[in-house]
Amino acid sequence: MKMFVLAMMDALKRLFANKGARMTMVVSILIYACLYPQPYRGEVVRDVPIVAVDQDGSTASREFLRRIHNSDSVDIIATVDGLPVAEAMFFDRQAYGVVIVPPSFEHDLLKGQNAPVAVYGDGGYFLIYGAFVAAANNAAQSLGAEIRQQRLTFAGLDTDAAQTLISPINQTSVALFNPQGGFGSYVVPAAFVLILQQTLLMGIAIMHAGQPARPGIQRVATPAAYILLYLVWIVVTQLALPAIYGIPWIGNLWTLFAVAVPFLIAVNAMGFALTHLIRNRESVVFFLVVQGMPLFFIAGVAWPMESIPWWIAWAAHIVPSTSAIDAFLRVDQMGASVQDVLPTIRLQLALAVGYWCIAYVLHDRQFPKGQGNHLKSADTQAP
Repeated sequence: MKMFVLAMMDALKRLFANKGARMTMVVSILIYACLYPQPYRGEVVRDVPIVAVDQDGSTASREFLRRIHNSDSVDIIATVDGLPVAEAMFFDRQAYGVVIVPPSFEHDLLKGQNAPVAVYGDGGYFLIYGAFVAAANNAAQSLGAEIRQQRLTFAGLDTDAAQTLISPINQTSVALFNPQGGFGSYVVPAAFVLILQQTLLMGIAIMHAGQPARPGIQRVATPAAYILLYLVWIVVTQLALPAIYGIPWIGNLWTLFAVAVPFLIAVNAMGFALTHLIRNRESVVFFLVVQGMPLFFIAGVAWPMESIPWWIAWAAHIVPSTSAIDAFLRVDQMGASVQDVLPTIRLQLALAVGYWCIAYVLHDRQFPKGQGNHLKSADTQAP
């Protein structure tokens, strides 16, 4: 056991002595941890500046605009008389949307006719546009419901009966696992699973591409050292960062490690298989950089897995991060037990066995017996 621990310490020492590996497996993760969560600190879009063009100037139009302004996501910074002024503010980026109330707005409502309202937003910013349109729709629906209730009441219908006729079903929405309704709660932990995978794969490529396996116990101690290091990064990215940025975390620590350890074993196995499949470390790193964004999209976080072609979704599971991201989110955000994520754990272990077998076969073909005992010194040099 002592020899194994010493071999692990030697592997970590060689890692920190290699500038490229150190920058990839240590420094880059610290930079990601500091910078990546920053855009998501707000969680949801709030106080989007918009301009109102009130061509009616009536009590009803002012009430409609007041309801839009009272929304948490929208802030009416100015109410102008003409469209040219609103357009100028929009193109000067003083506002990201324009709502126009036509001259006959109140008149149409009093006559029982539809009262159209024009809403224009910047579609180039989807989150901002969605928040603006949602605020306008909610204001229109709430005002419309009150007007319909008043009409039914004036027609002689009881107030409660009128309310029931307008809204026969009362809906209460409770966000169980994402109370803020934002992106940071699941995007940040999910993205870091992929970041840890890619940096670990790149670090293995820098350290071992084109190199024979280290002799004796070091052949096992080296990947064990990488797993130990990345368990620290699991704690930082899945526990410390959520605590720092206020991201809800209701998981169990041991369940988290039950997912993390098989995941890191599978990533290690994949990394060593790639180093023997693509023998030049620069080529391996380039391959991994190119694959980063597609892997994030096919993981089912940025885009629903159900909307991905079945053959792509099936093929994506040969990459450890695809199933691991879902398992980490289940543990972190939904409090999943080991039993809930057991299929993912089994898949990660199966991937680990498969990739280790591939790495072993490719290594023996690349370095026949007797040639793998002479280690090159390149693994301790800066790339």
